Amino acid sequence: MAKKNEKKTVPVFVPRESKDDPDLFVSINGKRYLIKKGESVFVPTEVAEVIENSRKAKTFADQYIESVANG
Repeated sequence: MAKKNEKKTVPVFVPRESKDDPDLFVSINGKRYLIKKGESVFVPTEVAEVIENSRKAKTFADQYIESVANG
């Protein structure tokens, strides 16, 4: 049985966009995480949720910018 203070972790993969792309910094309620890009790592579920929300927001922003640029 998991201890009370142990959080469930899930695997995430954050791709590198270039060779010199820095690792991903995530902060939730003062707790800081530095996520290694380019490899699968286990993070608490709330960190995975923040990363997924960030991906969705970037996709939406990219689509919006493209639609505005194309008229």
